[in-house]
Amino acid sequence: MGAAPGGIKGYARTVRAFSHDMRLYILFTLIGYLNIGVFQVLYNLYLNRIGLHEDFIGTFTAINTLTIAVTALAIGPIVNRYGPWIVVVFGFTIFCITSVGLTLSRGTLLLLIFAALQGVGTSFFSNPTMLIVLEYTTNETRQHASAIVYSSQALSGTLGNLGGGLLPKLIFLLFPAMTAGSVGSYRATLMVGVVIAGLALLPLLRMRPVAGERRGEMAGVRRQTPVETKKKEAGTRRADFYVFIISGGLLAVASGAVIPFYNVYLTRLGASTQVVGYIYAAAALIAAAVGLLGPVVAAKFGALTTVGFLRASPLPLFVAMIFLPHLLLAIPAHALRVTSINMSWPIDSTFIADLLPVRQRAYVFSIRSVLWNGAWAVTSIIAGRLIRATDSYAAVFVIYAVFLVLSVGLFQVYFTRRLAERARLGIGLAGQPSRG
Repeated sequence: MGAAPGGIKGYARTVRAFSHDMRLYILFTLIGYLNIGVFQVLYNLYLNRIGLHEDFIGTFTAINTLTIAVTALAIGPIVNRYGPWIVVVFGFTIFCITSVGLTLSRGTLLLLIFAALQGVGTSFFSNPTMLIVLEYTTNETRQHASAIVYSSQALSGTLGNLGGGLLPKLIFLLFPAMTAGSVGSYRATLMVGVVIAGLALLPLLRMRPVAGERRGEMAGVRRQTPVETKKKEAGTRRADFYVFIISGGLLAVASGAVIPFYNVYLTRLGASTQVVGYIYAAAALIAAAVGLLGPVVAAKFGALTTVGFLRASPLPLFVAMIFLPHLLLAIPAHALRVTSINMSWPIDSTFIADLLPVRQRAYVFSIRSVLWNGAWAVTSIIAGRLIRATDSYAAVFVIYAVFLVLSVGLFQVYFTRRLAERARLGIGLAGQPSRG
């Protein structure tokens, strides 16, 4: 089954069973995502310091996000041909080079070109994350590895956020000529992040690509059972594919209506900028720590039940804020939402990977990325105008609640029936507890 028995001791035994390559990938994640955290907290401020304002920043962000989405369309066939490792190496190299370009450039056209190219690199190295996990793990270690990888991303990004906030002041102490908050201090901080990202290539390049003929074996693929006809199984797998994608798209609409504006919402409720930073950092650290428990919870209650509960867990607080906007609700709502996404994402990714054949996995994760980024971008534009028109967040919280219910409901209803069908056929599913 998916998780090792024995609670924490079983968890530790499973982690010790990780392959050398999987450990190297986790190390790459811990180092590489620091730079993403630095850019998240500092780059918009840097653009502002060089004389560019919200209109340009909005265009810059849209180009970067849409490029990530469009590029994801190509990742499926490329991964199936060359394997995920070479795709990640290529993407992260492009990401590092374009990060240097973004740090040193000042012309708006050049910045937009680098924004698009960085989106290409980001898409290539981030979208195959689950495919790397699938390729370098077995059924017994997969959920634990995916939980640790996604928690490592959250932890590394948070440390990068903190570093991006503190380094300009430290640079000023070391080099008084660079005033804290100046263009020079921001640029130096961004370059430190790029250098750290470059170091992440060392463990990544030490990984060994899995030979094409071994991919099915590494992914734990099972032969088709005699009772399933090819025609029926093909149709069912298509349905699995589309339900997973549509459910993710509905969740993206819910998230895109709220997440881009939530820091502003917190300030409306009276939180200072510094307090907002603390709230975000604390939520990310909680998500990283609690996310490690995902495999343990999924092993006890089943992946499907766990995903449904986690995804729906922020709903009561967001519904309450429609009628009673207050920091005492907003802070735990944010922490719960971040934790639920971080904890459930690797579980549902492992869940769908167990249902689909190897060659479809690259497509399902790349198409999910396309839909996620596209739906997020469109919804955030609509939600921003709605907030501006109503001077209230009640409407976007209603959108969040409705689309979250639709997403969770579709996923739970369809895959509950799907697991029941597999149980009748005597087919197991990694990560699900034995029944009866």
